[in-house]
Amino acid sequence: MLAQFLPGWLAGFAPFWGDLTYLHHPWRALPAQLVQAGRLPLWNPYIYFGMPMAASMQGAPFYPLTLPFFLFPFPTALSMFHLFHYWLAGWLMFLWLRSMRLSMPAALAGGVAYCLGGLMFSRMQFLNHLAVLSLAPALLLFFDRVWLLALSLALSFFAGYPVFLPGLALCAWAIRLVLMRTGAWAGLGRDSAVWLAAGAAALALTGCVLLPALELASLCRRSAGMGLSETLSWGFEPRDWVQWVSPLLAPLRSFDPASGWWKCCYLGFAGWLAAVLAPRLLGRRKAMGLAAIVAATAVLVLGGSTAVSLAVWKHAPALRFVRYPGNLSYLAWPALAVLTSAGIEALRRAGRGRGRGRGAWALVLAAAVAVELSAYAFGAMPLAGRDLFSSAGPLVRRLQGTLGADRYLLSPRALESNKGWGVRDWKWRLYGLTNAPFRLPAAGNFGEPLVPKGSYEFMDFLYNQPGAEPASRFFKWAGIGALLTPEEVPAGKQGALRHEGRTLWELYRFRGASRAYWLEDAAGAALPEGLPAGLPAAASAIKGGARASRPPSGKALAADGAAGMPLTLRWLREDMFRVEGEAPRQGWAYIAEPFYPGWKVFLETSSSFESVRAQRALAAFQKVRVPSGPFKLHFRYDPLSWKLGAALTLACLMGFCLYWYNRRQAPTDAQ
Repeated sequence: MLAQFLPGWLAGFAPFWGDLTYLHHPWRALPAQLVQAGRLPLWNPYIYFGMPMAASMQGAPFYPLTLPFFLFPFPTALSMFHLFHYWLAGWLMFLWLRSMRLSMPAALAGGVAYCLGGLMFSRMQFLNHLAVLSLAPALLLFFDRVWLLALSLALSFFAGYPVFLPGLALCAWAIRLVLMRTGAWAGLGRDSAVWLAAGAAALALTGCVLLPALELASLCRRSAGMGLSETLSWGFEPRDWVQWVSPLLAPLRSFDPASGWWKCCYLGFAGWLAAVLAPRLLGRRKAMGLAAIVAATAVLVLGGSTAVSLAVWKHAPALRFVRYPGNLSYLAWPALAVLTSAGIEALRRAGRGRGRGRGAWALVLAAAVAVELSAYAFGAMPLAGRDLFSSAGPLVRRLQGTLGADRYLLSPRALESNKGWGVRDWKWRLYGLTNAPFRLPAAGNFGEPLVPKGSYEFMDFLYNQPGAEPASRFFKWAGIGALLTPEEVPAGKQGALRHEGRTLWELYRFRGASRAYWLEDAAGAALPEGLPAGLPAAASAIKGGARASRPPSGKALAADGAAGMPLTLRWLREDMFRVEGEAPRQGWAYIAEPFYPGWKVFLETSSSFESVRAQRALAAFQKVRVPSGPFKLHFRYDPLSWKLGAALTLACLMGFCLYWYNRRQAPTDAQ
């Protein structure tokens, strides 16, 4: 491990590519900032108009091994995270193979094949994938030990990519059945009971994340799964199967562990040679069973490229929740590690009665596995200076100085370009979630798989407008004060937008936006719960005290924007803000902050302080009825799902402690 990663670290470099920079760094950095300030990472007001942070599983804020990111700068913590998890993957695989009574060289080779193979190497940029896959051998090692299995399942869930867990559990059971001795089927009932108990304990242990995540999942657009157009992206073609063997068999440009990560799953020539020898030790039935697991995975990763694989993806309901066929290559890797280890063990045992020649060849083959995989990985992942992650860049500094309380919006063409002139230029362009660590509120991002449905609908509503000027008509309803575009908007199509030059993107300011308004009673009551239909059909605007007999259309909203009076909205911290103003008469406060469970609202007037109920407005936001005169609305995020989940987690932890205490005391009492 040190030989593989230490040279780059000592030279002052760190991996930076893709999701690692514009997703995983923000997922780790902002929670770390909050924890260091003494606050729980519960709400993120900076992305997608604002969304729950505790429920966002991929950031893994409650995974114990995320701790280095709370204590050290990101590049240092990243080095520690990588080193530990690659070591953990190999160590757990080694222990499991040793538990099968394989020799030290054979088990070491299997562990090295797993932790340095193409699958794990390509996941370097996906910290949540890496963490879950490093714990995967624990499901096999502790298959029949209920509490250790429960702890392994819980840690895998906390690690940030629970989508892998059902597949890993299925894989563990398949390997268990394949390697089981003939006639040992009676033990399956006990194993099933162990897994049921471990699963129940793991669910309780992960309550602080599970319950908020279930709440978010039920409210997001993917609650019923995804369509084939989304799930079938990034799959294999039949010609890509050679990348299961070695990148040397693929065209030079096809091997790119950074941008072509889903096709990077090589075992190496030495590993496959060892796997071919495995039937000598395992026997035909077991070897064919393991090979069947690998073959089934090889078909699944083809996605929509063949008729057979497409039929599987169309008719398997569980696959509606899986993004990208190439992601499923992990299903084959425990079986490949067993085959590699068993082949080397077979070669070693074959040399026992024939001198030391074949035993020495087993050691040579084991060493070849390690050397070959290390050679493929060396220098294959792009590196950049360690200060890249903390570098704000000119665009962030400019927005921090001029944006104030407004949000900015990256245009759809800018959002999808994902390009830059060099590493730093690319990092500075605010792709993904990179605005969050710099506390810049955005109206549009990409990368979060679970986004509240209303927020996503409003963002999509803006992005589906025919141009910058039509979209800007709705900026006042979302508190958007700046638009970033890749090219200049023609002068005749700018509307209320004002061009302020170029800093990486063309910058357009929209003056007069606010994140809260007072509206007349009739206008506020007419503000629809969902997005208006019929854009750009004509409808009467919401004006002063005019009554509306039906919900306003998109054009009415665009035309009226700020028919009401701007209110002052001030964030006190990430999970608390206040709206204040003076209403000339009874009306409504419209607040361009997400309507989401867990937000409590309190109305303060000169004579009272009481809890009030907010109502959804324009799909994403909210409105509250307010009396005449000066008032303050206090908003505090205090989610019941988090409190119940945290109580469940603490209760389960206490149960674990009591179990281990009594287990340690039992031998003492017996004496």
